[in-house]
Amino acid sequence: MSTVHAFNLIAPTPEHEMLADTLREFVAREVEPQAAAFNREERFNLDLFRRAGELGFLGATLPEAYGGSGLDATAAVQVMEALSTSDPAFALSVLAHAILFAQNLAVNGNELQCKRLLPEIASGKRIGGLCMTEPGVGTDVLAMRSRARRDGGDYILDGTKTFITNGGVDEETLGDVMIVYAATGERQISSFLVEKGMTGFRLGQKWKDKLGMRASYTTELVFDGVRVPEENRLGEEGAGTLQMMRNLEIERLTLAAMSSGIALRCIEVMLSYSGERKAFGVPIREHGQIQRYIAESFAEFRAARVLIYD
Repeated sequence: MSTVHAFNLIAPTPEHEMLADTLREFVAREVEPQAAAFNREERFNLDLFRRAGELGFLGATLPEAYGGSGLDATAAVQVMEALSTSDPAFALSVLAHAILFAQNLAVNGNELQCKRLLPEIASGKRIGGLCMTEPGVGTDVLAMRSRARRDGGDYILDGTKTFITNGGVDEETLGDVMIVYAATGERQISSFLVEKGMTGFRLGQKWKDKLGMRASYTTELVFDGVRVPEENRLGEEGAGTLQMMRNLEIERLTLAAMSSGIALRCIEVMLSYSGERKAFGVPIREHGQIQRYIAESFAEFRAARVLIYD
């Protein structure tokens, strides 16, 4: 007699179920206990980040040939949602590393670039990020002021990027490798791999005392005549805009999953507090208006979650 199993949108395969179980245990045992302290002190937890790499979370969507797990967008959403229930700041650093950098490189880089960088990115040994936003321009890429001009077999990169997640890992230390978008012609954007140690690549301002996401480092990065070899360009010259738009598709999806994780934690706090706080002799969750607030919040969360996973 066959058994019919209901389809689980959140974890549609045994691999996704296993990932969900591993994430649940990791978040409870290792993410939750450190979250408040690291956010209060505005410190990035590098050890925890590398532990996430050991468990495969940083390379969930990367090909197995490059040290990843070879999973899909659903897995990326699972990772971001689970981490965000306890520490959205840590999750944001994972997103910048695993999606904005690693997934971007896996799709747009060549085999040599991927083999050289992605295994250490998937493990967390090296930390990556993406440089798009600029002072006074924001994400208006057609107004981008950063420039990369050819010089023999290299490019000379000049410009400033701001609000860069993982641009630094502490007050003095750059992130290891960035994908940097820069203009290479009239209305033409190209992308480049810029690595720590390249002359002219340095930290600018460090954004401190943020309203939230305090355990994720946000920095300004300065590129002052950085010589970038041609082999560090991703794809063809001028292909950067299309690469950017394609990568932002999955980035927006995982960012939405972060919001879902935060919303779930908010509902858990609502339920807990409404059972502790008393008014008129009973816990406030016994009052119809409070029940309505909780029910409406849960309905909105469920609707958003289904939209994300579907």
